[in-house]
Amino acid sequence: MVVDVNALLIALLLLAATVLVVFLIIMISNLTTTLKKVNTILDDTKTVTGIVNEKAIETKPVVDDVSSALVGFASGLKGNETNIASLSNLAKSLSSMVNIIRKNK
Repeated sequence: MVVDVNALLIALLLLAATVLVVFLIIMISNLTTTLKKVNTILDDTKTVTGIVNEKAIETKPVVDDVSSALVGFASGLKGNETNIASLSNLAKSLSSMVNIIRKNK
């Protein structure tokens, strides 16, 4: 029984090609599943980013008011503004911040 080397090499190459095709099919199947999960994560991220952007735009005026009230309070302590006026501005700003926090809950 003589074994032809060329026939043996061709058989090994066909076997290797078959294993490679099966491996590629499994890999593409796993890749498809992974891409579906990534798409879901990206959609969730888009939603969360939109909510954060909306809240940031909503709270920006309040933060600006609080910062200007704190500047006014510091200015009042230096004697440039009355303490009552600066405390009044600070109280208004803090109450508006509390109202936004309550509204969000």
